[in-house]
Amino acid sequence: MRVRRVVAALIGTAVALAGQVRFIGKTTYLNNVRAVVTHTFDDSSPAVAPTLDLLDKYGVKATAFVSTERGPIRELWPRLNRAVADGHEVGSHSRRHQCQWPDTEDACHRFYDDAEVKGSRDDILANTSQAYVWSWAYPCGNCAQYEFVWRRLAGHGYLAARTYPGETEDRHNVPDLQAWADNPMAAAYTQVVQKQGGIAKSGRTSVPELNAKFDEVYGKGGIYHFVSHPAWLDLGPDAFYERHLAHIARRADIWYVPFGPLYAYRTLRDSVEVQPAGRNRFRVSSPLDAKVYDGAVTLEFQAGSRRAVAVKADGRDLPTRPPDALTDRWNTAYFRQVGPRVWVTVRPNVLLQFR
Repeated sequence: MRVRRVVAALIGTAVALAGQVRFIGKTTYLNNVRAVVTHTFDDSSPAVAPTLDLLDKYGVKATAFVSTERGPIRELWPRLNRAVADGHEVGSHSRRHQCQWPDTEDACHRFYDDAEVKGSRDDILANTSQAYVWSWAYPCGNCAQYEFVWRRLAGHGYLAARTYPGETEDRHNVPDLQAWADNPMAAAYTQVVQKQGGIAKSGRTSVPELNAKFDEVYGKGGIYHFVSHPAWLDLGPDAFYERHLAHIARRADIWYVPFGPLYAYRTLRDSVEVQPAGRNRFRVSSPLDAKVYDGAVTLEFQAGSRRAVAVKADGRDLPTRPPDALTDRWNTAYFRQVGPRVWVTVRPNVLLQFR
């Protein structure tokens, strides 16, 4: 009789453990994808609108760095505002886009004043529905080497700033960064995708070379960041830019995300804590400002032997997502399950419940 009671207790414990959900950890990228694609392009030129149209055709998300007092910016605001709704980002490229050669410390002190740094940010907020301006692009790559510039940008709320190094020596073509930059205020990128333009001697338009560099980054599970200027592109299905987009687009194991939200994600992910809050319940929290760090993170759980789970966030059912769905937003909530493994993508400061 005693043996039967022991066996029954062991069976009951095994059944209970089989239904227990365990937190495994935070994934490197959103939705536990293999790699990341981020695209940035510069200047307020008439070619911005057709470039955004082409990106939407392929589902590639980008940051449009605009100068808010240069070019046809008044005509561009409606298209940029629609881009924000479609999951793109509008970043600051200053107001006047003044380039200085050489970019001396004195010239950079004069240029990086409130009118350029804060003013361009406020222009974007006033003319689009974007809730925050996360990123900056250095006009002509100037001034990216000065710590006082980094401090001024950070002081006005920017989280990341993209460089454009060595245009006069053609060093801008392939900086070859394949991960997050160590210094987000002087962030390089992987390669240029554009014709010769500005004061550069060359561009980078060979489709086999462009695609091979992407394949290299993708194979390593890295971050592929390509830079363009719409005025220096050939648009059309047979031209280099669209052929490259076709090669990198619509992959279910890639996260397509703009530059600023990508860098915000890294900080947000590192800040998130997950604590048990009862059986199959977990409190997900972050101390960061939700307006600035408005993205989601992906958490991995082990669901024991249960075949399927349902997940609630603060009492509301999260939608499920198939494994082959594209990851094209940075702030939506959902979960997906493969066998006993469950990946929950959610914004912090919620209570998760599995059932």
